[in-house]
Amino acid sequence: MPFLREISPFCGIRAGIWHITESDAELRSMVGLTAGEELRCDSFLNELRKKQWLACRVLIRHLLPRETSPVIYDIHGKPSLASGIHHISFSHAGDCAAAVCSAEFPVGIDIEKLRDRVERVKERFMVQAELDALDKRCRLEHLYLHWCGKEALYKLNGKPVLDFRNDIYIHPFDYLCNTNNQCNATMTIDGKTHDHVLHSLKMEDYMVVVAH
Repeated sequence: MPFLREISPFCGIRAGIWHITESDAELRSMVGLTAGEELRCDSFLNELRKKQWLACRVLIRHLLPRETSPVIYDIHGKPSLASGIHHISFSHAGDCAAAVCSAEFPVGIDIEKLRDRVERVKERFMVQAELDALDKRCRLEHLYLHWCGKEALYKLNGKPVLDFRNDIYIHPFDYLCNTNNQCNATMTIDGKTHDHVLHSLKMEDYMVVVAH
Protein backbone atom coordinates (compact mmCIF):
# COMPACT_ATOMS: atom_id res chain seq x y z
CA MET A 1 0.00 0.00 0.00
CA PRO A 2 1.87 3.11 -1.18
CA PHE A 3 0.53 5.49 1.40
CA LEU A 4 3.40 7.97 1.42
CA ARG A 5 2.73 10.25 4.32
CA GLU A 6 0.12 11.62 6.67
CA ILE A 7 0.14 15.27 7.71
CA SER A 8 -1.62 16.71 10.74
CA PRO A 9 -0.83 20.38 10.23
CA PHE A 10 -3.45 21.73 12.62
CA CYS A 11 -5.53 20.29 15.42
CA GLY A 12 -8.58 18.57 13.94
CA ILE A 13 -7.15 18.30 10.41
CA ARG A 14 -5.72 15.19 8.74
CA ALA A 15 -4.17 15.04 5.30
CA GLY A 16 -2.42 12.34 3.33
CA ILE A 17 -0.42 11.76 0.15
CA TRP A 18 -0.70 8.59 -1.92
CA HIS A 19 1.83 7.33 -4.48
CA ILE A 20 -0.19 5.70 -7.24
CA THR A 21 1.35 2.41 -8.36
CA GLU A 22 -1.78 0.23 -8.40
CA SER A 23 -3.94 -0.78 -11.31
CA ASP A 24 -7.47 0.52 -11.78
CA ALA A 25 -8.85 -2.78 -10.42
CA GLU A 26 -6.60 -2.71 -7.36
CA LEU A 27 -7.67 0.81 -6.45
CA ARG A 28 -11.35 -0.05 -6.92
CA SER A 29 -10.95 -2.99 -4.55
CA MET A 30 -9.79 -0.59 -1.81
CA VAL A 31 -12.91 1.57 -1.87
CA GLY A 32 -16.59 0.72 -2.24
CA LEU A 33 -18.01 2.80 -5.07
CA THR A 34 -21.69 3.48 -5.56
CA ALA A 35 -23.25 2.68 -8.93
CA GLY A 36 -23.09 6.37 -9.78
CA GLU A 37 -19.43 6.54 -8.82
CA GLU A 38 -18.68 3.49 -10.95
CA LEU A 39 -20.22 5.26 -13.94
CA ARG A 40 -18.29 8.43 -13.19
CA CYS A 41 -15.03 6.51 -12.88
CA ASP A 42 -15.65 4.66 -16.15
CA SER A 43 -16.27 7.98 -17.92
CA PHE A 44 -12.61 8.98 -17.62
CA LEU A 45 -10.84 8.13 -20.87
CA ASN A 46 -7.39 8.90 -19.48
CA GLU A 47 -6.17 5.98 -17.38
CA LEU A 48 -3.99 8.13 -15.09
CA ARG A 49 -6.87 10.53 -14.45
CA LYS A 50 -9.05 7.56 -13.49
CA LYS A 51 -6.42 6.31 -11.04
CA GLN A 52 -6.02 9.79 -9.53
CA TRP A 53 -9.78 10.00 -8.99
CA LEU A 54 -9.81 6.59 -7.32
CA ALA A 55 -6.73 7.27 -5.20
CA CYS A 56 -8.34 10.37 -3.69
CA ARG A 57 -11.21 8.23 -2.48
CA VAL A 58 -8.89 5.55 -1.18
CA LEU A 59 -7.15 8.27 0.82
CA ILE A 60 -10.40 9.42 2.41
CA ARG A 61 -11.14 5.82 3.46
CA HIS A 62 -7.63 5.64 4.92
CA LEU A 63 -7.96 8.93 6.81
CA LEU A 64 -11.56 8.25 7.91
CA PRO A 65 -11.87 4.46 8.23
CA ARG A 66 -15.31 4.67 9.86
CA GLU A 67 -16.74 6.92 7.14
CA THR A 68 -18.59 4.98 4.45
CA SER A 69 -20.72 7.66 2.79
CA PRO A 70 -19.95 8.54 -0.84
CA VAL A 71 -18.32 11.71 -2.08
CA ILE A 72 -20.75 14.21 -3.57
CA TYR A 73 -20.25 17.56 -5.31
CA ASP A 74 -22.08 20.87 -5.12
CA ILE A 75 -22.99 23.01 -8.14
CA HIS A 76 -19.50 24.55 -8.14
CA GLY A 77 -17.74 21.18 -8.07
CA LYS A 78 -16.66 21.31 -4.44
CA PRO A 79 -16.53 17.79 -2.93
CA SER A 80 -18.02 16.76 0.38
CA LEU A 81 -19.14 13.56 2.07
CA ALA A 82 -22.83 12.73 1.86
CA SER A 83 -22.90 12.30 5.65
CA GLY A 84 -22.05 15.98 6.04
CA ILE A 85 -19.78 15.22 9.01
CA HIS A 86 -16.43 16.17 7.48
CA HIS A 87 -15.09 18.88 5.21
CA ILE A 88 -12.84 17.39 2.52
CA SER A 89 -10.65 18.48 -0.38
CA PHE A 90 -8.76 16.58 -3.09
CA SER A 91 -5.80 17.20 -5.36
CA HIS A 92 -3.61 15.19 -7.69
CA ALA A 93 -0.52 15.64 -9.84
CA GLY A 94 1.37 13.05 -11.81
CA ASP A 95 1.51 9.78 -9.90
CA CYS A 96 0.50 11.36 -6.57
CA ALA A 97 -2.89 12.10 -5.02
CA ALA A 98 -3.64 14.13 -1.90
CA ALA A 99 -6.66 14.54 0.36
CA VAL A 100 -7.50 16.46 3.52
CA CYS A 101 -10.40 16.20 5.95
CA SER A 102 -11.67 18.02 9.03
CA ALA A 103 -14.81 17.82 11.11
CA GLU A 104 -14.22 21.36 12.40
CA PHE A 105 -12.96 23.60 9.58
CA PRO A 106 -13.40 24.13 5.86
CA VAL A 107 -10.15 22.94 4.32
CA GLY A 108 -8.35 22.93 0.99
CA ILE A 109 -5.36 21.05 -0.38
CA ASP A 110 -3.20 21.26 -3.46
CA ILE A 111 -0.27 19.20 -4.73
CA GLU A 112 1.86 20.16 -7.71
CA LYS A 113 5.01 18.81 -9.32
CA LEU A 114 7.79 21.39 -9.35
CA ARG A 115 8.42 22.64 -12.88
CA ASP A 116 10.30 25.67 -14.21
CA ARG A 117 7.33 26.77 -16.33
CA VAL A 118 5.71 28.42 -13.30
CA GLU A 119 8.15 31.31 -13.88
CA ARG A 120 6.31 32.19 -17.10
CA VAL A 121 2.98 32.69 -15.37
CA LYS A 122 3.94 34.05 -11.95
CA GLU A 123 2.60 37.55 -12.64
CA ARG A 124 -0.84 36.06 -13.29
CA PHE A 125 -1.29 34.85 -9.73
CA MET A 126 1.14 36.97 -7.63
CA VAL A 127 1.25 40.69 -6.89
CA GLN A 128 4.53 42.59 -6.79
CA ALA A 129 4.84 42.44 -3.00
CA GLU A 130 4.69 38.64 -3.15
CA LEU A 131 7.23 38.51 -5.97
CA ASP A 132 9.59 40.82 -4.09
CA ALA A 133 9.48 38.52 -1.06
CA LEU A 134 10.60 35.40 -2.96
CA ASP A 135 13.74 33.75 -1.60
CA LYS A 136 16.36 33.58 -4.38
CA ARG A 137 17.95 30.52 -2.75
CA CYS A 138 14.84 28.39 -3.25
CA ARG A 139 12.83 30.46 -5.69
CA LEU A 140 11.05 27.58 -7.45
CA GLU A 141 9.82 26.06 -4.20
CA HIS A 142 8.72 29.47 -2.93
CA LEU A 143 6.82 30.13 -6.16
CA TYR A 144 5.02 26.82 -5.88
CA LEU A 145 4.14 27.46 -2.26
CA HIS A 146 2.30 30.57 -3.49
CA TRP A 147 0.60 28.72 -6.33
CA CYS A 148 -0.42 25.71 -4.22
CA GLY A 149 -1.44 27.94 -1.32
CA LYS A 150 -3.74 30.00 -3.48
CA GLU A 151 -5.18 26.92 -5.15
CA ALA A 152 -5.82 25.34 -1.73
CA LEU A 153 -7.59 28.50 -0.55
CA TYR A 154 -9.64 28.60 -3.75
CA LYS A 155 -10.78 25.03 -3.07
CA LEU A 156 -11.51 25.88 0.56
CA ASN A 157 -13.80 28.71 -0.57
CA GLY A 158 -15.41 26.50 -3.19
CA LYS A 159 -16.88 29.23 -5.37
CA PRO A 160 -15.52 30.33 -8.78
CA VAL A 161 -15.38 34.03 -7.93
CA LEU A 162 -11.84 34.46 -6.62
CA ASP A 163 -9.00 36.00 -8.57
CA PHE A 164 -5.72 34.42 -7.48
CA ARG A 165 -3.73 37.61 -7.99
CA ASN A 166 -6.06 40.19 -6.52
CA ASP A 167 -8.23 38.33 -4.01
CA ILE A 168 -5.72 35.99 -2.34
CA TYR A 169 -2.59 37.34 -0.68
CA ILE A 170 0.16 35.32 0.98
CA HIS A 171 2.01 37.40 3.53
CA PRO A 172 5.82 37.58 3.24
CA PHE A 173 7.81 35.11 5.33
CA ASP A 174 11.31 33.66 5.40
CA TYR A 175 10.94 30.41 3.49
CA LEU A 176 14.15 28.71 4.68
CA CYS A 177 13.78 29.78 8.32
CA ASN A 178 10.12 28.81 8.51
CA THR A 179 10.68 25.77 10.73
CA ASN A 180 6.98 25.03 11.30
CA ASN A 181 6.22 25.23 7.55
CA GLN A 182 3.35 27.64 8.17
CA CYS A 183 2.50 31.05 6.78
CA ASN A 184 -0.44 33.43 6.82
CA ALA A 185 -2.73 34.38 3.98
CA THR A 186 -5.84 36.47 3.44
CA MET A 187 -8.78 36.10 1.08
CA THR A 188 -10.96 39.04 0.13
CA ILE A 189 -14.54 38.05 -0.66
CA ASP A 190 -17.27 40.61 -1.32
CA GLY A 191 -15.08 43.31 0.19
CA LYS A 192 -14.43 41.39 3.42
CA THR A 193 -11.00 40.07 4.35
CA HIS A 194 -10.65 36.60 5.86
CA ASP A 195 -7.51 35.33 7.59
CA HIS A 196 -6.17 31.84 6.88
CA VAL A 197 -3.16 29.68 7.68
CA LEU A 198 -1.23 27.56 5.18
CA HIS A 199 0.91 24.51 5.96
CA SER A 200 3.40 23.45 3.29
CA LEU A 201 5.39 20.29 2.68
CA LYS A 202 8.03 19.74 0.00
CA MET A 203 8.28 16.04 -0.76
CA GLU A 204 10.89 15.11 -3.36
CA ASP A 205 9.82 17.11 -6.44
CA TYR A 206 6.30 17.85 -5.22
CA MET A 207 4.89 20.72 -3.19
CA VAL A 208 1.83 20.15 -1.00
CA VAL A 209 -0.11 22.90 0.77
CA VAL A 210 -3.03 22.53 3.18
CA ALA A 211 -5.20 25.56 3.94
CA HIS A 212 -7.69 26.23 6.70
